[in-house]
Amino acid sequence: MSILVIAEHDNQTLNGATLNVVAAAQKIGGDITVLVAGSGAQAVADAAAKVAGVSKVLLADNAVYANQLAENVAGLIADLGKGYSHILAAATTTGKNILPRVAALLDVSMVSDVIAVESANTFK
Repeated sequence: MSILVIAEHDNQTLNGATLNVVAAAQKIGGDITVLVAGSGAQAVADAAAKVAGVSKVLLADNAVYANQLAENVAGLIADLGKGYSHILAAATTTGKNILPRVAALLDVSMVSDVIAVESANTFK
C-alpha cells in the first residue's frame, strides 16, 4: 500500500496540519509520499523530506501551483494519484477544496473530516 499526502504550505514553510496528515497516513500503513505543489517551494519539499515516516517527496514547482488553486492542483493530483491506495490532505479550506475535485476526476468516493484512523479502510 502506498499513500499520497498533499502538503499544505505557503511556498516557503510546511503547514503543521500536514504533519497531522502524515501521522494519519502512518496509522494506515505503507509507504508515504508527500506532494508539494507550489512555486519556488523547494524549502517546503526539503522540510517535508525531514518528516518522520515520509519515504519520498515529489515537488511540482510551477507558477500555476503558486496559490494552490483547486482547478490547477486537482488535475496534477489525479494524474499522480492513480498509483496510490490512499490520497490524504488536511481538513482545511485548501484540502476541502481540492480533494472533492480529485475524487471526481478519479471516479472514487471521498471520506472527509476524519478524526481517527482505525485501519486502512475504517475511519471515524
